[in-house]
Amino acid sequence: MRRGLISWSRDEVPQATLEARVERLQHAMKAAGLDAVVAYTSFAQPAPVQWLTHFVPYWSEAVAVVLPQGAPTLLAALTERVHPWIREVSHLAEVISAPKLGAKAAAFLSERVVGDVGKSDGNSVRIGVIGFDTLPWSVGGPLVDALGADSLVDASALYAQLRQTADRAELDLAKRATAIGEAALRAIPAGASRASEVLAAIEVSARRAGAEEVLLRIAADFTRDATLRRMEGDAPLGERYAVELSVAYKGSWVRVNRCVAANGEPASWQSAEQWLRQAAASLTAAQTQPLNASAPGGGTLNAWTLEACTGVYPLSIVAAHDCAPVAALSAGGLAVLSVELALADGPWRGSVPLALAAAGGHSTPLAS
Repeated sequence: MRRGLISWSRDEVPQATLEARVERLQHAMKAAGLDAVVAYTSFAQPAPVQWLTHFVPYWSEAVAVVLPQGAPTLLAALTERVHPWIREVSHLAEVISAPKLGAKAAAFLSERVVGDVGKSDGNSVRIGVIGFDTLPWSVGGPLVDALGADSLVDASALYAQLRQTADRAELDLAKRATAIGEAALRAIPAGASRASEVLAAIEVSARRAGAEEVLLRIAADFTRDATLRRMEGDAPLGERYAVELSVAYKGSWVRVNRCVAANGEPASWQSAEQWLRQAAASLTAAQTQPLNASAPGGGTLNAWTLEACTGVYPLSIVAAHDCAPVAALSAGGLAVLSVELALADGPWRGSVPLALAAAGGHSTPLAS
């Protein structure tokens, strides 16, 4: 659940950084012949609008419209009561109330785009849509009715290419999120006997450090069942257990893991952690598969995933052990490598948030 006041620190994310992102999109729009670009945002799909404007919704939904010049406009289904807060935490030209979001977006584009470019026929404009395939029909339907289906162009690949290489602000936020996550996992109390004790300690640590969202999964008895699960109740902890923490800080998401052994961390886990660091360093924008498939001590690499923000979701799988790469990545992009190892003395899990290197380089873990 998203909690806490999401504020805008100009030291962490300068206004000039947001303006530069929007200007890059506007240059790309011009090259692609787009009259405007729209991006839908909701609790589940915050990434493009957050990157362009710094706005992250607690609830409800909104659409950001980027015109050829100026800051984006946000059409928000939220009540006008929260508009002052939206303006406070976001870089926007204006905030417009839109209780019927699709109809308002269609009317706005008809007036500001179709009218301004001097085109009387809505089918002659080109509107790029970030997250074309995931745009809710409650928004997409009115756009089609008002502008014509041929006017809507998938701008997802254009957006993904623009944001692949992280700027300084994005990199620093990801590092901060990683630090929050690692500290929260270290806050697990020694001698904990129930899952609730572990999960509560992690959540308290992360929230106090400024995380606005915390998602937890746990394998409460790692030797019996290594499957990570969301807890709906409570469970006793086995001699070994594992926790996965996904944490967001100012819209930047990372994923971290920790395995815990009641009788002290075995040497095999230390070797596994070192192996994971080396595997992460071996990744590049072109080489998204860990090069060494042999785990330490004669173990095996059972599964792995590489996640990055390539669309509307904060993290999406871009490569995995059981599928071919599904998205092209760029040097300097942020990603998370997660692995599951079968060691001689049992299973082990780990994750490393990292900045991808160019071909021939070494990727850099975000943890200190």
